Amino acid sequence: MNRDRLISSLKTLEHFTNDSLCLKHHSTNLSEFHYNRDLLRAAVANTYVETVGNRSDSLYLGIENSSPSSIKNSLFSRISAISKHSGIGKERYIIAFDYTTEDFYGEVNDRWIHGWTGENGVTGKYSYLTASIVNKEMKLPIISIPSPAGNIMPAEVMSILETIKTVVPSIDLLLFDRGFYSKDLIVRLSSLPVPYLIFVPKREMERRELESMKFGEKKVMVYEFSFYSDNKKIKGDTKLAFLRKIFDRRSSEYYDWVFATNMEELNLDSIIAQYKIRWRIETMFRVQDESRIKTKSKMIEVRYFLFAYEQLIEAIWYLFYNKEVSFKRFLIELSDACTTMVDNEERKERNRRQE
Repeated sequence: MNRDRLISSLKTLEHFTNDSLCLKHHSTNLSEFHYNRDLLRAAVANTYVETVGNRSDSLYLGIENSSPSSIKNSLFSRISAISKHSGIGKERYIIAFDYTTEDFYGEVNDRWIHGWTGENGVTGKYSYLTASIVNKEMKLPIISIPSPAGNIMPAEVMSILETIKTVVPSIDLLLFDRGFYSKDLIVRLSSLPVPYLIFVPKREMERRELESMKFGEKKVMVYEFSFYSDNKKIKGDTKLAFLRKIFDRRSSEYYDWVFATNMEELNLDSIIAQYKIRWRIETMFRVQDESRIKTKSKMIEVRYFLFAYEQLIEAIWYLFYNKEVSFKRFLIELSDACTTMVDNEERKERNRRQE
């Protein structure tokens, strides 16, 4: 792999850590330059920073003095900067939204921990909302934010859309799974000139409509609704596309589908394929898991910083290396290059002190 490109990638990670934690770039004291080595070693081994280095205490102290907003801003600014080299913003993109979680084992007494069943010892989950470009020719995680227990999902989606519009001004389609089907979100999205496609869970009304249809039948109906928010009645509408017993070649099974959408040109023969593009974001989560850095900390600043660091590594790989090497190989090469650089700098510093 090209060493100059690896060094450039390391500088991107250094700038992220520097901006997140307000550190001095390449200080003679501990800085993001030194922390990168331990963070990347932990990412390669999917282990704790304290397992592979001796700087975890100072690193965590720096993270704890930061804030989720500074981490978010640093992550987005770094991804924005490196994506410009790939022509982001010049085309129209499909954006998928999804939540991903991290398991927690312990007492659930923090607003950032979502309660869980206790199965396999998992008592809670940390949750992050992510928006990613999922076009075939361009896959890229753009931004993630931590989501507290009792979150207001539509507000979180809209805050991310507000953030990414400067980098992705032209959006072809927004994709959401069934967990995002919400009257509130639909009304908020209607204020934007952006098409959306939401997979609708099959509840009583949807099941009744599907049961009245023939095998292979497809139809669209306008669904008008209302709900109350802050003691105000809010009205809205969307199109519901019903597809009854559609054959799936991969599984050789027949499935019912229901989608909510505002697309003006609605092709029911291709709507399932359009929605399945969303599944690429789940593949991206699995890729990021290969660089998972473990922590026992309950502080959201620590959890979010490590998650964002992993996501930035993944974004760098998608933009510059994914056609050349696997993600894991890239991660190993990046870590080795960082270790060599830091070791050389520390050796030079020791020699200067001895002179």
